[in-house]
Amino acid sequence: MDLKHSPERGFHQASRADCLRDWYRGPHGLRTLAGLRQHVQVLCRPRFGDAWLEVGPVSLLHPEWTGPVHALHADPRSRTLPAQGDLLPLAAATFSCVLVAHAVGDAGDAGDVIAEAARVLAPEGHLFLLECSHCGSPGRHRLRPGLRRRSRRLLRRAGLEVHRQVALSLLPAVLPDGWHRRLGPLDAAVSPWLPVLGSCVLTVGRRRDLMPIAPAPSRLRWSRDAVRAGGRSQWA
Repeated sequence: MDLKHSPERGFHQASRADCLRDWYRGPHGLRTLAGLRQHVQVLCRPRFGDAWLEVGPVSLLHPEWTGPVHALHADPRSRTLPAQGDLLPLAAATFSCVLVAHAVGDAGDAGDVIAEAARVLAPEGHLFLLECSHCGSPGRHRLRPGLRRRSRRLLRRAGLEVHRQVALSLLPAVLPDGWHRRLGPLDAAVSPWLPVLGSCVLTVGRRRDLMPIAPAPSRLRWSRDAVRAGGRSQWA
C-alpha cells in the first residue's frame, strides 16, 4: 500500500492537526493568526456572493474574517467536503480567495496540491500559501532550507503570479510562552522584513488572466470614414 494512503500517514495528520490547534491557542499562534488576517483582509475583502476555500489539516478562517462570504474547508478526513487524493470535488474558477495552510511543507506531491488549488481559483483571485516549522517532523524548529524558494516556484508552476512573501514570525516554537509574550511586539515589527529567517512564512500568489482590451472610444462625434447617402463622404 502506498504511504500516501497508509494508516500511519492518517495518524500523523491527525496528531499534527491536534498539535496545530493547541499551538494556535497560544501567544505565538495567535500572533501568527493576526498577521495572516491582516494580509487576507487587505487582498481579499469579503463581498456578498463571493466564496472562499481553505485547504489544510485545521480551519483558520474565522467567521469574523469572512463576513457574508461562503467559506469551505477541504480536508481528507472531513465528512462534509472530502478531498479525494489531490483532487477537490469543486468546479474550476470558483473561489476568489484560497488559503493553503500547513498542507505542502513535507508533502512530496506539493505541486499537485497547489495546482489543484490554483484550478479552483477565480480570475484575479489570491492564493495564500502558509507554511510553518511548528508541529512538523520531530526536531525541526525552522523551515526546511529552500522552502521559501520552493513556495514561490510552486506558485509560478501553477500559473500564478507571486504577489508577496513575508515572514509572520521569526521566533522558534520551542520558546516558552512567557518569552513569546515579551518578544511578541518586536517579532511582529521585524519579521515582515526578514522572510529568509522566518519560522512561519506566508507566500501570496495571484491569478492574472489576460482579458481582451476594449478599443478606446473616439473623441470625434463623426467618424472621418462616414459616408453620406449616394456614396459621397460627408467630408467631401
